[in-house]
Amino acid sequence: MIRFEQVSKQFPNGTFAVKSLDIEIKKGEFFVLIGPSGSGKTTTLKI
Repeated sequence: MIRFEQVSKQFPNGTFAVKSLDIEIKKGEFFVLIGPSGSGKTTTLKI
């Protein structure tokens, strides 16, 4: 299982790329991040 609880990423200028993210991905579960450009998908995966 993978679990994120209240995960955030803030840049030095104060802009949040990800703010207070909670996700739980259970074993065997298929998970997809969908959103517009600049919404924090890649940043979330890098965290």
